Amino acid sequence: MEQIFRYSFGRRIRWTSIVMLIAIVGAVVALYLLYDGGYISAWFLSVTVAVVALCVLSIPRHIRIDESSIEIHCVLEMTEIELIDVATVERIERQSIKWLLPVVSSFGLFGYYGYYFNFRTLDWVHVYATEWANLVMITDKYEQQFLVSCDDPDRLISTIEAARGEALEALRKARLESPEMK
Repeated sequence: MEQIFRYSFGRRIRWTSIVMLIAIVGAVVALYLLYDGGYISAWFLSVTVAVVALCVLSIPRHIRIDESSIEIHCVLEMTEIELIDVATVERIERQSIKWLLPVVSSFGLFGYYGYYFNFRTLDWVHVYATEWANLVMITDKYEQQFLVSCDDPDRLISTIEAARGEALEALRKARLESPEMK
């Protein structure tokens, strides 16, 4: 029972990313011309390339749900949440995320992802979104929060809840059949 939910880039993210990349290239060219290729432009270029590379490597690609876990795949990294550890899965409206402050994250360059601080609940939130619509909050039993977006959030929630029910039932059966419990 493996299901994959894809991310899609909205028009706002595309335009924001294009404008940010043009601004970065313009700043690099301006520094190069103003400082005649000095060390300031070299440092700025190096730091900018490193930050953009980290952003590109962290772009969310898809969410994969199998019989034991939820996997949030990015270009280079993957976050895994065990289904038996999931406490709640709920749809989040756009108004409730106005309290999120990006701390170590990308805010508009190819999406919204990274660590955000929620000033309303005073918690950290791991965000993996490419748009501020169709948001789903996954909270595990350790009170870690994961905010994801996908094209069909209602189907994502029902799939997670069904898979979680099956995983808990399999765990209950395994505990009943174990020789230590008899």
